[in-house]
Amino acid sequence: MNRSLQICLIAICFFLIGKLNATDLIVSSGGAGGAYSTINAAVAAANSGDRIIVYPISTGAAYSEGTITLTKSIQILSANEGAYFTVDANVNITPAAAGMSVSIMEMKLVTGSIQTAINAPAGSRCIVNVINDSIINGGVFFDANNYNVTVANSYTGNSVYVNFGRVLGNVINTTISAALYGIHVSTDAVATSDSILIIGNKITVINTSASMAGIYWGSTSQYFQILNNFIYFPFPYYYGYGINVITSKNSNAGTNLIVNNTIQKLSTSYYLYYGIACATAASAYTEIQNNMVSSPLVNYQYIYCNGGTFSVHYNLVTTLAFSGFTNDGTNIILTNTTLDANGKITATVPTSNAINAGNPDSAFVDINLTRNDAGAYGGSFTLDNYFPNGANDWARVFYMVAPRRVLVNGTINVRADGYDK
Repeated sequence: MNRSLQICLIAICFFLIGKLNATDLIVSSGGAGGAYSTINAAVAAANSGDRIIVYPISTGAAYSEGTITLTKSIQILSANEGAYFTVDANVNITPAAAGMSVSIMEMKLVTGSIQTAINAPAGSRCIVNVINDSIINGGVFFDANNYNVTVANSYTGNSVYVNFGRVLGNVINTTISAALYGIHVSTDAVATSDSILIIGNKITVINTSASMAGIYWGSTSQYFQILNNFIYFPFPYYYGYGINVITSKNSNAGTNLIVNNTIQKLSTSYYLYYGIACATAASAYTEIQNNMVSSPLVNYQYIYCNGGTFSVHYNLVTTLAFSGFTNDGTNIILTNTTLDANGKITATVPTSNAINAGNPDSAFVDINLTRNDAGAYGGSFTLDNYFPNGANDWARVFYMVAPRRVLVNGTINVRADGYDK
């Protein structure tokens, strides 16, 4: 038997930061060495396609910029590998033309958010890359049309709002702002057959309202893939949802996925409204598999389905409270399991029944090639792929997808997205 594997395509896509004929503009405290003394001065001088390289201030102080408004394609980067440059500002993106591209990397924003207040011009989407940033007291807000937003390996103290794009491997901490949602997705003006990826995020929710949700999906324009997120309700306030899907694209040409997420609410006094509430359009098809919902009290159901067609298997919940589907016996009670502050199963005696409890199909195997563990650390998109993420160990490749099965003499297609300065 011929056991050789033919690799016909390996597509590795990088944000190549640095283009032919582009200019690097240097920002340094006090304008040392003839550099610009502020980021705003460099932005004003830059042409579309230029890079702005910012040296961190040696004392750790912030560049006080007020508002930075970006109207042209530009990249703003730290001059020092593995070190944030600190900024005190709101960063407003107001594209002047279709197809604009903005990348902001290795910035610590101590006040303000990265955001837009307008729809981008129709045509090619405006690309916004927020990568390896720390937005201490703000968020990323692109609840607007014609953007393609990637938020990856970053920290936010407020919500992430997108209509189109990807949210990958972030720490989203709404305890600072008491925002209603960790991640919020609305309908985009242009419907496509793409899937919006929400993968590998750690979301902490301090619920000050019953409508709080770790992940809120309200889009009818794309499919969703909600994979390997840890959603944590640490304080005994109100109710809230882990994952709340209120609508969907009305098509079964693609598949919606809610797979290998962990939802944990600690309070023994306040209920979780729903662990996973999924109300889709009539023609939608959704798979809900290998999730873990750990909460001592639930007001309605741990998993609720309504509207479309659902495949619900191998989920572990504190109590078998379901609605909208018939349990085939694979959805079971979560026992013998405690989680640490990062949502990882701690050592227990007897061993947690969440280990090797996910779908046994080889498409779901863990990265150690054993059967899928239910929750955010199971499967190939395990949280271990994304964390820790910090200034000393930023990922250069933040997303990769490859076949889950490889056939003899078959073709392997691999896609990886990352960046290189």
